[in-house]
Amino acid sequence: MPSKAKIFKHWMNWLDLNGFDWGEPCCWSCRKSCGSEYDSKNPRASLKEIINNWNIAPLQRCHIIAKQFGGEDEPHNLFLMCSECHDRAPNTKSREAFLLWISKQDYSAHLAECIKKELITFEIQDKTKIMNELIGSENLIHALSHDIGVHVNQKSGGTEITVSSIIAAISTYIKEREHYNNKMH
Repeated sequence: MPSKAKIFKHWMNWLDLNGFDWGEPCCWSCRKSCGSEYDSKNPRASLKEIINNWNIAPLQRCHIIAKQFGGEDEPHNLFLMCSECHDRAPNTKSREAFLLWISKQDYSAHLAECIKKELITFEIQDKTKIMNELIGSENLIHALSHDIGVHVNQKSGGTEITVSSIIAAISTYIKEREHYNNKMH
């Protein structure tokens, strides 16, 4: 299996044509950043430094044409993706289908859908007026910093703060605020 550095080198022109910043490793599907610890902070970083950052970034090698259909372990048939996109990617023998799927991925839209789902789960989807008032509020920031825990990701072993944790904390804050306001009136 070729290194992520070798895969990156093969796809450099494609990355350029598709507006990727070589200095900020990210998933080639959803474009979710790998994190600032993998970014090239030096605007004059050498190509060697940039390639090394891609090589150590927590991305997976995903086959464009699946191995079961004769897909090779070669850079032209491998794409660097986050584990979530890798799990969702089409297992196909069609390069065109895979690349079409890639072109339709959007991390921001996916995140917005996750947020909408969790707003419904925690029954605060109709509280947009209150949420808009709370954005940036010191009280909310204080509550969130004390009520949100870091989750150990079961797939990759990394840590993250999940959307459900954030929405759960906002929901609790809103409900406590409403309860307090009802007691005062």
